[in-house]
Amino acid sequence: MSRQRVRGALLDAVLALAFGALALEQVTTSPIGILPAAAGPPIAVLSGLALLARRRAPIPVLAVCLLSDIAVGTNMPTALALYTVTAAYGNTRRTWVWVVVAMAVGAVPWGVWSLFQFSSTLPIALLFYAVPALLGLWVGQRRLVLEGLRERAEAAERERDLRAAAAVEAERMRIAREMHDIVAHRISQVTVLAGALEVSSEGKPAEIAGTIRDTGTLALTEMRELLGVLRTDAPLRPAPDLRAVGELVEEAVAAGQRVELVAPEQLPEVPGQVGRAAYRLIQEALTNAAKHAAGAVVRVAITVSDGLRIDVRNGAGEPTALAAQGSGFGLIGMRDRVELAGGTLHSGPLAAGGFTVHANFPLEHHE
Repeated sequence: MSRQRVRGALLDAVLALAFGALALEQVTTSPIGILPAAAGPPIAVLSGLALLARRRAPIPVLAVCLLSDIAVGTNMPTALALYTVTAAYGNTRRTWVWVVVAMAVGAVPWGVWSLFQFSSTLPIALLFYAVPALLGLWVGQRRLVLEGLRERAEAAERERDLRAAAAVEAERMRIAREMHDIVAHRISQVTVLAGALEVSSEGKPAEIAGTIRDTGTLALTEMRELLGVLRTDAPLRPAPDLRAVGELVEEAVAAGQRVELVAPEQLPEVPGQVGRAAYRLIQEALTNAAKHAAGAVVRVAITVSDGLRIDVRNGAGEPTALAAQGSGFGLIGMRDRVELAGGTLHSGPLAAGGFTVHANFPLEHHE
């Protein structure tokens, strides 16, 4: 049994003893009651004992107290029983029915059939039972308010936990995309360069090996930056956007890919999320071409009219060793980025061989 229930049981016992004693005192001094005086003490004790069950059975206990009031004039237990009913059931029809019944029973001078006695007991009964009834209603309403506040606090806490979990999941997915973009792109470049190293003519190996070293160093630097953000509060370098596409293409060409870039001389100002999504889309498309179509020409086209259009397509080429180890997360992450930026993505194989990725972004979209 919990400590709160123990305290409640002790309080009920004390109140039952106190109101039983008051009832016993009443039957020795009050002339009211339809039964003989000898029945007063045992019925008074019975009404006091009934109060022990007032929390579990408020209405039956009130009925017992009302009957004892009629029988021997013990209205003190009735007051406590009425308080319990109003506190338990609140402002309901059932509550008011029993309040009216209690007041009617208390207003009648049972066993003393006198109009004068009735006129004198009526206002006393109304006041005597109105006080515990109103007090019980206030306590019950206060309990409901506290329960409502507690439920709202619990709901707010659950909502906070759900939001925190959603934020953690979103951050986890963001980190996974960044890790994929950084690692897959750089490793693909290294793979292309390693393949070129195998077939290079005399004088080329040293140059290609140097490019491999530089690409690996850059990959490690980017990886350390990302891991540093996870371990500390160090700021992450701003993600590249559409303005960095030229540098991205130059890196791919330096790594041995055959890339053609068709774009306006002056790229338009686009919202940050659109620019980042466009950059990552082109990066992922170049990475996939390096893995699945080594040696093929990759054409990157950027056009601007009523929106921003990105089209990356490659011809048929030779798949590398990394092609068989694809997880499929690249295209999923690409689609997520485009949709989060308000754009649409279409991708698939070309009829003549190769692959195409096409995205549309509305330029009026903002973060």
